[in-house]
Amino acid sequence: MKKYTLTTASAILGLAAIFVTPAAFATEQIAYSLFGDPAYQTKCDVCHVNSNMNTADKGNLMSAAKNAYNQDKWGLSGLKAFVAIPTAPIVPTCSNGQVLNSTKTACETPAPIVPTCFNGQVLNVAKTACVTPPPVIPTCSNGQILNSAQTACVTPPPVIPACASGQVLNPAKTACVISTPIVPTCATGEFLNLTKTACVKPPVTAVNTKPVLNAVALQWDAQVGVLTTIPLSVKDAEQDVFSMSGSVQGSKFSAVHPDAAGLPSIDFSWTPTAAQANKIYSISFMAKETKTALKLTSNKVAVKIRVWAAGDRSAASITKLNVMTSVWSAGKLTLAGNVKFNSLLTAAEKQTFITQKLDLTVTSGTNPIGGALVGSATVKLDKNGNWSIVLPVAQAQIPCDVTLQYDGQNASRTVSGSPATCLKTAAATGSIPLQFAENDNESGDHENGHSEHDD
Repeated sequence: MKKYTLTTASAILGLAAIFVTPAAFATEQIAYSLFGDPAYQTKCDVCHVNSNMNTADKGNLMSAAKNAYNQDKWGLSGLKAFVAIPTAPIVPTCSNGQVLNSTKTACETPAPIVPTCFNGQVLNVAKTACVTPPPVIPTCSNGQILNSAQTACVTPPPVIPACASGQVLNPAKTACVISTPIVPTCATGEFLNLTKTACVKPPVTAVNTKPVLNAVALQWDAQVGVLTTIPLSVKDAEQDVFSMSGSVQGSKFSAVHPDAAGLPSIDFSWTPTAAQANKIYSISFMAKETKTALKLTSNKVAVKIRVWAAGDRSAASITKLNVMTSVWSAGKLTLAGNVKFNSLLTAAEKQTFITQKLDLTVTSGTNPIGGALVGSATVKLDKNGNWSIVLPVAQAQIPCDVTLQYDGQNASRTVSGSPATCLKTAAATGSIPLQFAENDNESGDHENGHSEHDD
């Protein structure tokens, strides 16, 4: 058993500081007979009620305190001062949004108030306010698209195609079809026009006017193997039946049909042949009435048609390649010649072609097929179509004959001055790089050569 002994007044003071609650004596006067009064002993029991001190120990403690008091009654004056009635507690003043705690002894930050959201609103990230969430834009598929508000997917209306002249929409409005012309029924005294698209009345008088053939482009370009079509439309006040004249070998006219303006029209169609290439054909078209007494004729419309060879227009600009000089001397092979310009070219077209480069290929022998390659080069033509090149060739490699080629055109010539040991077989020559030589003068004069051209 634990023993508690208090022997001095200072012990009494310590006992009061530990076991006596000042608030318990807030309205009491501390008396010197503190431990002799059972009422005060009861107050001491309040503090010790939950302690591990049993009743006997408490009694011993009280006896020790009482003895200490009897020895030094006046020593309790310090206890009285220690457990004097306290002043009212100081309640702090809170700021910056803080509030008093439950015991009103300190300021603390209150927990934030989380608002309750309604009408589809949600809390913001900080959970301090309600906001309207952004709308959810759906993802459309299967050909659907967003509506104007971007809130739902809808099926777009079908695209109605735009029909060309002479076509109409099908009943489903999904495609254009050729419309069947409606032949009107004419009243008494009226008759159908030539295209059977309207009813017309006969002229009031017996005066008949000439048909008028509308103008077309004066110059046309055709190509071998390619169809060329020239539309010819006619104006006639009486809308008389007519025929068309003006042709070239192999050409033909279509049946009468309305053009985009509704006028009766006939198409001139022609596919030139290879025998007609590099020629200019002049044709005069004229319309003639066929079912009138006077058989009136229209004005003439003259055109020119240039027929180009099949293939690239640049290649067709030259009709012949000539080699005028082929001389070997002092280890150099000099080649010179000219080209014959196509007579179809205008002056501007000829100048445009001259500004380009001419790609020549030089092979050995007189047969362009199978000859060994001597070399190739890009040369420049002068205004008359003349050209020249110089290439170094050793005596042991000089061919007896050479053939020059350009876009299907070729020309051969024996090499003048070649040694008796010149190579006659294609396999004996190898590839030799070409070197360019400037033309001697603007006129294009060369040794043993001349210029041929068409203006």
